Amino acid sequence: MPPGAKVAVLAQSGNWSVARVKFPPHYVVPPHSHPNAEAVWLISGQVGFGFGDKLDKTGPWLKPGAFFVLQPGGMHYVWTGDDGGVIDVQVSAPGGITFANPADAPSCADSDDGAGRS
Repeated sequence: MPPGAKVAVLAQSGNWSVARVKFPPHYVVPPHSHPNAEAVWLISGQVGFGFGDKLDKTGPWLKPGAFFVLQPGGMHYVWTGDDGGVIDVQVSAPGGITFANPADAPSCADSDDGAGRS
């Protein structure tokens, strides 16, 4: 995750976990994919979401309560508005993130998740 987001693991069992991710205002997660499916719930705030390997902020703003499932390998991106946003995400292990542009990948030292992960 690019620097600035805060991640807290809410539950973990076997090969799955649920994390809460808090995005600050005007934050961008560049186009990326994950090796496994993810279930995502928007808890609060203003979050935009799009599919593809090019960032395009003309996509829809999601409303709190929105739920969607991302398929394995599906390239997507996220951005926030003035209020930032909070999501809960359920992931399966092993996790991971692959950025469309490798230069967008933060180093582990940049991570704010408290566990040295990006």
